[in-house]
Amino acid sequence: MTDAELKAVVTALAHAGGNQRAAGRALGVSNAVIQRRMDTARKRGVLTDDIEASWARQALPTNSKRLPQTADECWDVLDDYIGRSGRNRKSAAAPKSLGKTSGRAQRIVIASDFHAPFHDPWAVAELIAREQGADQLVINGDLQDFYSISRFTKYEQVSMESELAAVDALLGQLSAAFPDVVLVSGNHDTARFEKQIRAFLSPELMHVVEFLTGGNLSVLRVLAKRYPNVRFADTQVSRFHIGWFWQQGDLLTAHAEKYSKVPGSALRGIDEWFTDQHDTLGLKPWRVLIQAHTHQLGMIPFKADRLLVEQGCMCATHGYQLQARIMGRPQRLGYVTLNQTAGVTDLNSVRLVWLDADRRAA
Repeated sequence: MTDAELKAVVTALAHAGGNQRAAGRALGVSNAVIQRRMDTARKRGVLTDDIEASWARQALPTNSKRLPQTADECWDVLDDYIGRSGRNRKSAAAPKSLGKTSGRAQRIVIASDFHAPFHDPWAVAELIAREQGADQLVINGDLQDFYSISRFTKYEQVSMESELAAVDALLGQLSAAFPDVVLVSGNHDTARFEKQIRAFLSPELMHVVEFLTGGNLSVLRVLAKRYPNVRFADTQVSRFHIGWFWQQGDLLTAHAEKYSKVPGSALRGIDEWFTDQHDTLGLKPWRVLIQAHTHQLGMIPFKADRLLVEQGCMCATHGYQLQARIMGRPQRLGYVTLNQTAGVTDLNSVRLVWLDADRRAA
């Protein structure tokens, strides 16, 4: 290729803020072709480190508020909503255990899809304020977003520093508010990062990275090390560790990557899949299935004694949800609470907390 053709690729990437897919669409070529041309441009000096760095420094849209850049700034934002400004982050500690739970009902809160740094601070504050005294919080996937490394079209310029700071602060706030926190893995958590790093590194380099990290490619696992009350939903299936679902008694929570425009359709499909795979996954009989990922809020009494629930989300509306290509239903801000005694869920205690409705009514 000529230098002029390579410069056209660099110009298209600059207009797209470094997004390869968007640049590819503008030039009418595939993402793989863009990647090859970028490699060639680097070798010939047409594309330099300074040029690539400038894409990440592009100014935010004029109508966008700057995201906090440090964990301390993120804590200050959340503290303002929660009403405890000036709290020393370093002194924050997990609440004391409420004691033995055997023989009494355990109150469980299930929330998901925070997508930090796009979590809704008001919603987080409401969650913490309303659910004081709960025994357990299950974060049912997508605590973080990893927006900065997404290959999809970018609607905002967000640095990795902002993202990690927001995740650090959010996890710290939640671990300080609930005595037991279970982290389920969502498609935006480790999976998005792992797909990117495996796509750009050779298998040999991946072996080196995994050796240096002890096989851990999860940012959340690194951040959670300082919180003794945070644990992960790890299920051993054959020789694999599965973290996208969690079972506790007759409660099954999941962050399955399934979505449907038809209300309840994804829920029924997920329940059917778990039913077919229950032996393979080593699942015990369940009566309540709570699904994240869809950002929808709903409840369906299903089969003889099974309850299927979509639990809503805890994040602000994303840019892609507002594009002219109309798709999906509006997301619902909310979470789920329930009571469980000795692993048996009180079906009549399962409650949807619809935060959008409360905010509109205020």
